[in-house]
Amino acid sequence: MLSAVSEFLSGRSWWVYLIVFSAEVIEVTLSTLRTSLIVKGEKIPGALIAAVQYLIWVVITATVLVNFTSDVLKTIVLIVAFAIGRYLGACLEERLALGVCSMNVIFQKRADADEAAQILRDKGCALTVVRAEGIENDMRTVITMTLRYRNFEAVKQIILDVDSQAVISTIQSVSLVGGTMASRIL
Repeated sequence: MLSAVSEFLSGRSWWVYLIVFSAEVIEVTLSTLRTSLIVKGEKIPGALIAAVQYLIWVVITATVLVNFTSDVLKTIVLIVAFAIGRYLGACLEERLALGVCSMNVIFQKRADADEAAQILRDKGCALTVVRAEGIENDMRTVITMTLRYRNFEAVKQIILDVDSQAVISTIQSVSLVGGTMASRIL
């Protein structure tokens, strides 16, 4: 069966170029998603995606590389599809919003921090409020929390609605042990 696929893909019809392009976009998109899953601790789904992704990679890339000097167009199609696949993979990963992140928010006014903390707690967020000292010994209030990445935009919007000058920093977390996180913030 693989020899029939290889023989078909060695042709030069527009169908061949379309199949090479589509398969490479899918393969690279899956590769990007696989990497993201594994980095975020989702090893089994990442491994399953890797199996499918590598099957596509072997068939398509091997077929293109066999005669890459005699069919430069197929090589160009493969390269363009690779770039588009990386972009689409990043978009897909962002859309799926997998994993957790730690968020630190610095407020200049304690009242703004207290208001944001109350709104977030009412929505199920677990957070910690800390008094801090900023530049030139100015007092600041910091809210720190760990949340599912899919909730990031909603939490950010709540904070900015309370204080548009709040400083927000996030760090992608690989795992979380203990603690409490809201499942979904609307």
